[in-house]
Amino acid sequence: MTSIKINITPDAASADELEEAEVQHPQISLIARKTVDGKIMVLDHKDIDIIIDPTGKKIVTFPKNEMSDEVYQIQNHYFRYLSQKGVVERASVHGGDVFASLQGSYPEAIEEGVDSTQLALLSTYQFIEEERPKFEAEERYDEEVEDWYTEPNAEDSTALGEVPEEPDKGTISPNNPWTYYSGYYS
Repeated sequence: MTSIKINITPDAASADELEEAEVQHPQISLIARKTVDGKIMVLDHKDIDIIIDPTGKKIVTFPKNEMSDEVYQIQNHYFRYLSQKGVVERASVHGGDVFASLQGSYPEAIEEGVDSTQLALLSTYQFIEEERPKFEAEERYDEEVEDWYTEPNAEDSTALGEVPEEPDKGTISPNNPWTYYSGYYS
């Protein structure tokens, strides 16, 4: 796991004010890897992997397991979030070259001292932190449902032998199965 540090400096009227101001650098922690060609893979999200390409100035998202409407909605929400923050150009968001991927490009910052890749990483971190309560609630719900099926309480279960047997059970009579086929009613 690689830790990435992002430095953001406040706006200042002059360099003297910048030196006088106490600069606090936010620290973020992401589960990320750097590829051989310099791309940053952010693996924190439950449903999608996020690839930030500093040389090509683009962000690509891939589903972790399989594509579904829910995963597409998350990818779409992520790029809408980035475009509302001004990180990604809204018109550049489109389907990627790989099946089920979505990508968008981010511009080079025109202000000196602002790194657009670090800004993309910070915005990605903020998006994941906003999404974290949702996927923690989903995990808790899945655990509760699994516990409900595997370890039911006394109200939701019956002991073996508690349900009385009957000679005929169900709705299909074994004596005349032909009555249940359409057109053969007697």
